[in-house]
This record gives sequence, structure tokens and C-alpha cells, in this order.
Amino acid sequence: MVGPFSGVLLHHVARETENVQETAQFYKDIFGFQPVETPKEFGDSVVWLELPPSHALHIIKRKPDSRLPESPFTCTDDVKRDESALQTGHHLSFRVSDYDAAIQLLKEKSIPYFEKTQQEGKIKQAFFFDPDGNGLEIGNWPINS
Repeated sequence: MVGPFSGVLLHHVARETENVQETAQFYKDIFGFQPVETPKEFGDSVVWLELPPSHALHIIKRKPDSRLPESPFTCTDDVKRDESALQTGHHLSFRVSDYDAAIQLLKEKSIPYFEKTQQEGKIKQAFFFDPDGNGLEIGNWPINS
């Protein structure tokens, strides 16, 4: 691509939450995100995390009047954790190197999930939610897919 967007790389994903520390801890415990220095002007309302070598996640205190359409906070409780909508709705997806170990961790943490397979069972996927109802997916896709 030529122009002002040539060489574009994703810098970070931001997730809003009502409990910054709980959500940050979830991403550290489940995916291995590591805290990085967050600008002091944010105080306790933001935590910056990194999954080396290049993935950043910003956990941000939800503003009570926020009504972003992709936010689980705008959904009714019965829709927030609708597994049937999760795989085609807003979610973050992570490739894992050891799918079975990742599933075992979800079990140990008592995190409900549901699984699907693709390509005659060669590709395994699991869908689940973070503490705020944001959709997540893990899978064992090949690195170049």
C-alpha cells in the first residue's frame, strides 16, 4: 500500500471496564500479558499491558455515560453472554501454541467456554468471555494463517 497508511501496524486494543484491576489481572493470568508503564496522568483509571513482542492492550475505566455500540455495557444481561453470537460478534482472538494446556487453564480458573472445530477437526477453537462480557477466542491455527 502506498500513501499515509503504508506500513501500518496495529498499535493497541483498548477495552473499557468497570473494574480496571480485575480485568487487567484476568488478561495477565489467562494470556500472560505483562504490565508496562502507564502515564501517571491516568492514575488508577488505566492499565497498559503488553504481550511481547508487539501486542498491547489498554484497560480503561468505563465512563458511566459511555454508550459505544460494541460495548457489552450497552447490552441487556441476557445478550451479554450469548454464546451463539460470540463467534460472529465483537471479540479478540489469540493463537495459542498449546491448545490443550490453554483449555486446562480455563477449566482451572472455572471460566465457562464452548468449543468448535474447523477443517475436519484439525483446527480447534474455544470461545469465552472476560469479566466484563467481552468476547474472546483462542485457537490452534498455523502461524501463517
